Formats: sequence, C-alpha cells, structure tokens
Amino acid sequence: MKKILVFLVVVISAMAMLFAQGANESQSKESQKGVEKFDLLLNWTIAADHAPYYVGIKNGWYEEAGIDLNVIIGQGSGYSAQMVDAGKCDVAICDAPVAFKFRNQGAEVKLIGIIFDKHPNSMYYYLDTGMKSPADVAGKTVAVPPTDGHKVMWPAFASMIGVDPNSVDFVNIDSTAKVSALASRNADVVFELLTGYPNFEAAMDTSLIGNFLWADYGFECYAHSYIASDKTCKEKGDLIAKFLDVTYRAWEWSIMHPEEAIDILAEYQPINKEALVKSLYIEQSFILTQRYKDHGIGWIDPEGIKATYNLVNNYQEKLTYPVSDIYDDSFLPKVPYTNIIVK
Repeated sequence: MKKILVFLVVVISAMAMLFAQGANESQSKESQKGVEKFDLLLNWTIAADHAPYYVGIKNGWYEEAGIDLNVIIGQGSGYSAQMVDAGKCDVAICDAPVAFKFRNQGAEVKLIGIIFDKHPNSMYYYLDTGMKSPADVAGKTVAVPPTDGHKVMWPAFASMIGVDPNSVDFVNIDSTAKVSALASRNADVVFELLTGYPNFEAAMDTSLIGNFLWADYGFECYAHSYIASDKTCKEKGDLIAKFLDVTYRAWEWSIMHPEEAIDILAEYQPINKEALVKSLYIEQSFILTQRYKDHGIGWIDPEGIKATYNLVNNYQEKLTYPVSDIYDDSFLPKVPYTNIIVK
C-alpha cells in the first residue's frame, strides 16, 4: 500500500512539473510573440459599430501588431470616461462632449481618435403625442439610462432648442431596454442613436413613431470617439498607435464589406444579423464624409474640436482648461485609411 502511495505521489509530482513547464513555455511563447493585453471598453452593449474590433481579431491584425485585444461591454459614455480615468481600461469609446465635460470635472481623459464624423444622437417619439419639433419634448416622459451619453448631453441640446432641461420627466432604464421602453409605452420618448433604428423596426410598428436627429437642429459636434487617460498616453503611446492603426484598417474593411463584417461579429456575439447589417449601412452616413476621404478615417479636425468645445462651454458648463488639453492626434495612423466612397 505504501509503495502505491509513493508511486502516486511521484506521478502527481511529475504531472505538476509537466503542467508548470507547459505553462511556462506558453508564457514564454507569448513573450516571444510580443503580444500585450490591451483593454477596450465599448460605449454600450454590442452594436453594429462594434464589428470592426472583431474583424481585426478574426483576421489576426491586432495580434500581428502585438496586441491581445480584450473587448469589454460598456454602460454608457459617462461610464467610459470614469473607467478610463480610473485606469480600468486602456482605451474606451465615449461621446466626445461627455469626455469634454468629465475632463472639466477632473477626469484626465482626452480624445485620441474619432469614430463618427457627424453626431447620431436622436430622439424617437410616438406620432400621436403631437410632437412637431424637438422642443415639443417639454412635458413628456423620456426613457434613457442614467449614464447614457444622451442624458449627459441633454442640458446642452435642451438649451440649444430653447427648452428647460428640467421640463422632461426622465424614466431611468437599463441599457438594453430602450426599444422595449418605447414599444410598451413606458415613455413618450426614448433617446437613442439614429443608428439604432433597425432595432425599433424589428420590435414594433415604426409607422407609429417619428425621429428627430439632433444634428439637424444645431447639435454639430464630434460624436463617438476613442479616449485614453493622460497617463496611458504617456506610458503606452506606441501601443495606442498600433491599436488605432489596426482599428481604422478594420473600419475601412467593414465599411467596404458590411455584410461580412456583421457575419464576423456574429461569430463572437449573439446578435440579430439582419438588424445590425441595416445599422451598419446607416452608420456609414456618419463616416463617409469628405473630411474622412481627404484626411483618413478617424481624423481629428482642430476646428471640429473647437466646435465641440464651444458647444459644451456655451450650453452645458463653462470649461476651465484650454482646448488643446482635450485631444492628442499624434497616435493616428501615419498613412491614413481613406479608401472609402463618398457619395
């Protein structure tokens, strides 16, 4: 019996050594490959505009650049700014005006690249509410998650259209409940991106609802952007540059192959492919701009930064830092991705 026990101990010890050796070899290989973990926090739950990251992962582009990309589901632009400032992720997607506001409140965040060259914020409403313009939202119930970019930027847009920001009755909802909140008439209005229209179309009779795009009523500023902390920009500048280069390459590919991009996204996430293909086509209108054709996808226009700064400063809160502090365009691809068709 003792011999058997001794034998088992020897075998177990040998197996442990083999596993340890295997783990060390695996770590050694990772080190040799030079792949470094990089956390990207999304702005929201999975949407069509998140397809490029999985396109880059699927094609091995991030790995080739030395990046082990970890995609984290988001909870709104306000949450993104907080997590970047707290060092919980390397880069996050955030609505630009939200980042401007949070920096003013002490968060050391800045824009390092743009996604949408035009702002897709909008409001969906029931036609029978009698709304004829965005200003008619006064006195209505509005469903929106508390950390949603729409909620953070509402005071600015409200002031712009001449409405008291406190004149609406907000209904706090979960990040995934926007469509159901409107479909069930839990609210008269839902703040949601124009790119989310296919989700409403799939769940309800869209002949009963209308939509106001904020940009059509003076809300001209940068929208979805990549942000990083001042510290990460200093300590991981090379990695940020590699991330942006691969990401904009993946964006270019996704714009040129929308159906295939959504197919790839579906390999990683449970999605409604038909709805998201429609969403990606809608999103192209916010990316296929002359500015991007001339300067590359994600280009940061200093004038666009100033316009966003002025919007926040004039309609939301007085900004106490110079406009140069809120962005850094030094990490953008040296050879811009401009292979897009501008109609």
